[in-house]
Amino acid sequence: RSSQKLEAAISPDLAKRPDQKIIEKIFASVPNQGYHVAGLLVGNVENENWQGKARSYNWQDAIALAQDVVSLCNLEWTIARSDLAPWHPGRCAELIVNGTVVAHAGELHPRVVAAYGLPERSVAFAVALSALPESSLVNPTTVGTMPAAVQDVALIVDARVSAAEVTTALREGAGDLLESITLFDRYDKIGDGKVSLAFTLVFRAADRTLTGEEVSAMREAATAVAGKKLGAVVRTA
Repeated sequence: RSSQKLEAAISPDLAKRPDQKIIEKIFASVPNQGYHVAGLLVGNVENENWQGKARSYNWQDAIALAQDVVSLCNLEWTIARSDLAPWHPGRCAELIVNGTVVAHAGELHPRVVAAYGLPERSVAFAVALSALPESSLVNPTTVGTMPAAVQDVALIVDARVSAAEVTTALREGAGDLLESITLFDRYDKIGDGKVSLAFTLVFRAADRTLTGEEVSAMREAATAVAGKKLGAVVRTA
């Protein structure tokens, strides 16, 4: 397309309404614009109160929100580390659906934070909606009337093992009554090339209150699979 044609396409006569042919040329000259949903998280997600100190948004919150968006589209995903700018290298994750990267989330690079005058360690997420495959309509699940049983577990694994791998192993071992699993802490100062990953597991049965023995058995089954597949060891202190 020559510069003259391009100029005619994007600079119609403003004294009158452009005709359909000119409108089509205008749209044809504009690259396809994908749809995205994104968020910048700054400040405190929890204020200081009698239960504890204030907590600022962190990389886990950004990743969780990106996961929520993909989950609402009724899609399954895997997580991998990413070094994509403007995120901090090593503190960014990408969500992958059917082999395609559809989202990034994590802590922003310090230079980006400084350039825009943001609070230190600001985090962000971005989901490329146009990259998501079509999926069936989401059917809401039945609201549970039975109480949930919440279990926290901390596992020591090799630093090369990702949180996504541990999550998958725990989910496999926990069984059908596992309602959700959430990573809430990562501790890197274990030494010997090890890290500690802490998760909250929520169990619920639709027809009864789970007993302590049942919950303990499911928790142990989950950690056993993580131990067998990834060499994970339950952290006791």
